Amino acid sequence: MNEKGLIEQVLRILNANYTNIYIADITADIVYVLDFNVANSLIIKERITYTDFIDLASKFVHKDDLSDYFDSLSLNKLEVASQQGFSEQKVKYRKLCETGEFRWFVNIINYLPFEGRKLIFMMSEDIHERLIDSEENSIKLETEIITMKNTMTKENESISNALYQINTALDNNLIGSEIRNSNNTRDYINSVFNNLGEEHPELNKAIVTKLSSAANYRKPSILIVDDSSIIRNSLKRIFATDFNIVMAKNGAEAIDIINNNIINYDENKENIVGILLDLIMPVSDGFDVLNFLERNSLFSRIPVAIISGDETRETRKRVYEYDIVDMLEKPFNTDNIRRRFKKIINLHISSNNLVNMVSLQQEELNHVDNDNVDGIKNILNLIVKNILDSEEAYKLKQLAKIVTTNFGLKYVKYNINPRFVDAIVNNIALYNIGAIAMRNDVVVTAGTIREEISYGLDIIKSYIKDDYELGIATNIIKYSCEMFNGTGYPDNLSGASIPIEAQIVNIIVRLYNQTNFKNYNYAFKAIIDTESNKYNPELIDILKNIKKELKDIL
Repeated sequence: MNEKGLIEQVLRILNANYTNIYIADITADIVYVLDFNVANSLIIKERITYTDFIDLASKFVHKDDLSDYFDSLSLNKLEVASQQGFSEQKVKYRKLCETGEFRWFVNIINYLPFEGRKLIFMMSEDIHERLIDSEENSIKLETEIITMKNTMTKENESISNALYQINTALDNNLIGSEIRNSNNTRDYINSVFNNLGEEHPELNKAIVTKLSSAANYRKPSILIVDDSSIIRNSLKRIFATDFNIVMAKNGAEAIDIINNNIINYDENKENIVGILLDLIMPVSDGFDVLNFLERNSLFSRIPVAIISGDETRETRKRVYEYDIVDMLEKPFNTDNIRRRFKKIINLHISSNNLVNMVSLQQEELNHVDNDNVDGIKNILNLIVKNILDSEEAYKLKQLAKIVTTNFGLKYVKYNINPRFVDAIVNNIALYNIGAIAMRNDVVVTAGTIREEISYGLDIIKSYIKDDYELGIATNIIKYSCEMFNGTGYPDNLSGASIPIEAQIVNIIVRLYNQTNFKNYNYAFKAIIDTESNKYNPELIDILKNIKKELKDIL
């Protein structure tokens, strides 16, 4: 690269006394560190890798500002903004100074095409003195209030929920000793610990680690597929603390690994629980891997995130035709990627192993004679209670109460009364209860959904004693996959032919699930804009009116 020409290009932008001046060439994995020499000339002081830059920035950027700092460096966002005429972006952050105090700076970012390369130019300016005391105090006060308000409540709820889940998994009345010692149970218990530690990192990690070890847990693995050794090793550094790392440099190698360790899995092989997949690779590309996963119905068992580079709009559209869980943009925000993908993996581990545990329990129940029918009902009731007491159920109930109440107040024609609201709140988490009786690798079709509904209805008959609530729960289970525009399952019902309780549950579950896999703003926009024709326009109207209240819950 013509480094002299690059400095001249930077000097055209540089017009003040800035610090922390960097140029990031993401493709080449080089970050140029610039500074002024004694003659006050701008020079390239050092060349480091992007991973080293992440480590460096993490040391001087305040931990509460790291996420925004790295998000502002998204190459895709900068390129889109540049095409719209916004060549410069800014993000405010607190920087650790030599005095040991944090001061407010603004990072000024420019998208800088140069000699056919796509570069990110950044420089920081001290704005601490410009911030009036009241603004700084407001930020501090707001943070403290939110922290004090939420921390204790969330910790208590999470710990209570975790203890209940573990106790249920180990209860001799629920499962026998053979199942209690199985890999499924150990993996399930450990996923509970992982979720607890991920949600509340301030908890004593030593205690969580010891509890996890007590379950005789085997560290799971993730598969990283990328032809770039730089990207593979960067991702390995991000995830090595939590997972064993298996790597492939093209699609053909990845398919072999998947065949040997997922399709033909045994206890001596890698327990692969997630895949990070590049698209553009030699020999065999990412789409070959996606097609292989689809043919073998593996998307429901293994979460797959795409490692996104400079793909075209057509490529991105094609990717989203597969059941991937995320698309991770280069350059990577280390903290966000680790938290986001680990959370997705833990959700899959927890869900899949719970289903496996229930399947094993069912095998035992098949050998029970008719004299123990009440015992079988008790086991099913305990499973239902476990689902209704979960963290997912807690949030779904909160969402159901606020959406249904506001909907009934505005649209009186539906005759929504307090008993109806309570019935939806009490039973929303049972919308897919029949899934516990299905294999976790089953392909979703109208037929399998009917089978799942049938199982679900059989389960709730022994659990719900009130006829009114049983009717509401039945409609939720039977019709919550139907869409307002007639594109749903299994019967392609549309409009008013779908019970209103099922319509309400459908849109709430969609919002909750999309928020888990992406984020709230993405999920809300998708429902309000992209998918609006799938839902009752009156429900869309209510969601718009209570957007902030819903976000507070999620």
